[in-house]
Amino acid sequence: MRVPRALLLAALGATVACAAERQSREPATVLFLTDFGVKDGAVAVCKGVMLGIEPRLRIVDVTHEVPPYDIETAAEVLEQTLVFYPPGTVTVAVVDPGVGSERKSIAILTKKGHLLVGPDNGIFTLVLESEGLDRAVELRDKRFFRPGEKSFTFHGRDVFSPVGAHLAQRTPIDSLGPPVVPIRLNLQLARRAAGAVEGSVRYIEDPYGNVVTNIPAALLDSADLHVGDSLDVRIGARALRLPWRATFSDVPNGKPLVVMHSRGLLSFSINQGDFATKYAVKRGDSVSLRPIPE
Repeated sequence: MRVPRALLLAALGATVACAAERQSREPATVLFLTDFGVKDGAVAVCKGVMLGIEPRLRIVDVTHEVPPYDIETAAEVLEQTLVFYPPGTVTVAVVDPGVGSERKSIAILTKKGHLLVGPDNGIFTLVLESEGLDRAVELRDKRFFRPGEKSFTFHGRDVFSPVGAHLAQRTPIDSLGPPVVPIRLNLQLARRAAGAVEGSVRYIEDPYGNVVTNIPAALLDSADLHVGDSLDVRIGARALRLPWRATFSDVPNGKPLVVMHSRGLLSFSINQGDFATKYAVKRGDSVSLRPIPE
């Protein structure tokens, strides 16, 4: 017996609708980043608070090894990671040297649909630069905080974790508090100047010691610099002559080179070595490069 086409389409539509409704009821994934380390129970405590609100949560540990109080490194890691997660994903980020002070607690919705929860200290600057700001609110409604007395020193447990779990349950961001304009870090962009490309060291890639700059591929193209060139490079006070190659093994083991990082930023490396340690490079060092005439 043949089933009429209309009935088949109706059944398929009902199945799709049920799947969509089930998915809308499932909690969003929570990304969790802190500078807490894992030598004590702080991370587990925060996860316990989140799971107490929503036992079905899937919590992804981004890292808990951000250097203590290092907001800029946390911002880098978040911007590097979040792009690979779907809209609706909630990020709870707690690197909070100003905990208990007058700094605000905030939640953000980006234009790409990611939700961010944490201190208003610039930690979300790079994500906002890449994704744009839809809206942000100050966390004021205590219904979404952990019940009981709020600690002055552990907002990760008492504010950010519970709010993140509620957002993962699809609580509307506008219900958390009034609108706010998030604080942003003062970022210095790379530029062309006097025949050179100038920038700075954005971060050191552990554990390899690769030195990642803030110089994007498009800026290098505009300066007519390309893979295969040899470059005069100045990092801080140190001057080097380095080949720009496609990958590490294009130079012998132990030799330095310039290479494009997977994030589309110029970086300095040693094939199977540690560039940052060998040349005493640190984040924030100035970088200047120009081609070596043939």
